[in-house]
Amino acid sequence: MVNRLEIHSIWSGLVQAWKVIWQDAADSQRWAAFAPHCDRLMVLARQQGLTRIESELLPLLELLQKLSRPGEEDKAVVDRLLPGVFAAVREVCSDNYDAEARGGAHSMPVIVMLVQHASAWQELGLQMEQYGYRLQIFSNYRLGMQAAITARAIAVVVELGTSDDAAVMALIDELNRYGPKWFALAREASFALRLTAVRHASHGFFLTPLSAPMLADAVDPLTFKTKDEPYRVLILDDSPTVLASIRKTLNQFPNIHTQTLRQPEQVLDVMGEFSPDVLLLDFHMNGCNGLEVAKIIRQNKTFESVPIVYLTAETSEHVQLEAMRNGGDDFLTKPISQAQLVNTVISKAERYRGLRKLMVEDSLTGLYNHVKAKTLLQQAILMAERQKSTVSYAMLDIDHFKRVNDTYGHSVGDKVIRALARFLKQQVRRADVVGRYGGEEFVIVFFDCTPDDAFEKLNEMREAFGLVQHTYEGGSFSVTLSAGIANFPAYLTMGELVVAADEALYAAKRAGRNCVMRAAIP
Repeated sequence: MVNRLEIHSIWSGLVQAWKVIWQDAADSQRWAAFAPHCDRLMVLARQQGLTRIESELLPLLELLQKLSRPGEEDKAVVDRLLPGVFAAVREVCSDNYDAEARGGAHSMPVIVMLVQHASAWQELGLQMEQYGYRLQIFSNYRLGMQAAITARAIAVVVELGTSDDAAVMALIDELNRYGPKWFALAREASFALRLTAVRHASHGFFLTPLSAPMLADAVDPLTFKTKDEPYRVLILDDSPTVLASIRKTLNQFPNIHTQTLRQPEQVLDVMGEFSPDVLLLDFHMNGCNGLEVAKIIRQNKTFESVPIVYLTAETSEHVQLEAMRNGGDDFLTKPISQAQLVNTVISKAERYRGLRKLMVEDSLTGLYNHVKAKTLLQQAILMAERQKSTVSYAMLDIDHFKRVNDTYGHSVGDKVIRALARFLKQQVRRADVVGRYGGEEFVIVFFDCTPDDAFEKLNEMREAFGLVQHTYEGGSFSVTLSAGIANFPAYLTMGELVVAADEALYAAKRAGRNCVMRAAIP
C-alpha cells in the first residue's frame, strides 16, 4: 500500500529546500541540502513501484549528479522539472489513486543492481520478473545503495571496474553494515579483483554477460531459506535410567528430537511412525539382544539403510565385529561421554539424510526423481480418496529440445533443464510436487486442485517460461513447453492417471506444441 503520508512529508521538505535555493542559486551548500530530499523521494518511489514519480524524478537526479558549479541556468532547468514531479506526487496522494493498477504494491523480492550503464540491463530486469524478482537498476551507486537499504533488498549486485575503486569500496563497506548480501560483477576476473571483492565480504562473483537463471540461482538460497527438520533419534533400551540419561543429553540440542522405547517387539511399528534418522540400540536386553533386533530391522526394506548404533558395555572385539557384519554401523561403549554421543548421532544422521537425498533427488535439477515422484503421486491419490478431493497430474516437455542440444551444445541444454526445474519449483504451491520424469520431461502433482485451476496455472507457467531468455556464448534464445494434464477421480488409479497425462502431452505435441491439452474424460 502506498504510504501517502511519507510521500507528502518528503515532498514538503523538498519544496522548502528548493525555496532556499531560490534566494541564492550559486550556493553549493544549498543545493547539497536539496539533493537528499530528491534522493529519498526516488528511493520511496522505487520501493513502492510509483513509476510516474520515478520517471519524472530521473532527469532531476541526473542533473544533480552532474552538478559542479550551480547557477541560474541550473535553477531554471529544475524549475521546469519540478511541476511534473509535483503532478505525479499529487496523483499518488489523491484518494482515488489505485497503487496496484499503476504498478505499485510489489510483493516480489527486490534485487538492486549498481552498474555503470543502467539502460544496458533493462532486459535482465524483465527476465528476472519471470523468476519472481523485481530488479532495480541504478547508475548512481549511492542512490542505489540507499534504495537497497530502504527496500530491504535480498541482494545487491555491484559492477566493479578493472581496479580497486576506493569510492565504490567505501560504499560497499557501508552497505555491509546494513546487512544485504552483495555480489561483484565484472567484465574481467583478475585474481586481484576477486581478492578485493572477497576482502570486502562479497557473497559471489559474476562475469558478464549475467543471465537471469544465473542470478536467480545465486539469490534463491537467500530468498528461500529452508530450516532443516531436527534429526530424529530413536533410543531402544530396556533400562529407564539409561533412556532418561541419553534423552536428557540429546534434548539439550534443538536440532535433535528424540523418542524412547523399552519394548523391542514394538520397534518396527515405532520406526514406521517416527521415521528415525538414527537408531540407538541397546545390545543386551531381556528376551533378545541388539544383534537379533538389528537383523529384524534390516530384513525390512524400508529401514535397511537407517544407521544403527549399539549401546553396550561389551568390549569383546569378536562380538563387535559380528554385530557390525549384521547391520550395525557403530558402537558406543558404556559409560558414554556426552561429546561422543552427540557427535556420533549428528554424524550418522547427516550421512543418512545425505544418502536419502541422493536416493530421491534428480542429480541435475535437485527435483524429485522419477521413482520418488510416482511414490508421492500415489500418496496424493490415497489422501485425495480419503478426503474426497481432487489431484491433477501434469506431464511437461520442452519443445524441440534435441534442437537445443544440437545447436548450442549439451552444457547449454543442461542449463535450460535446470532453469525450467527452478522455474517450476518456484511457481507451484508448497503442497504440490515437482519431479523430473527423465530427459527434458517433468511432472507436477497438484494436490487438492481442480482440473480447471490446474489447467489455468499450467498455461500461465507455459506462457511465462516462453519469455525466459537462455544465454550462450553467441547470444540468447527462448524455448517453449507442451503439457498434458489428467485428474483424479476421473482416472482412479495411478497407472491410469499417468497414461492419460502422457497421452494428453502427445496430443499437445501433435497440435503444434507450445500448448496444454486435457486428457479425454473416460
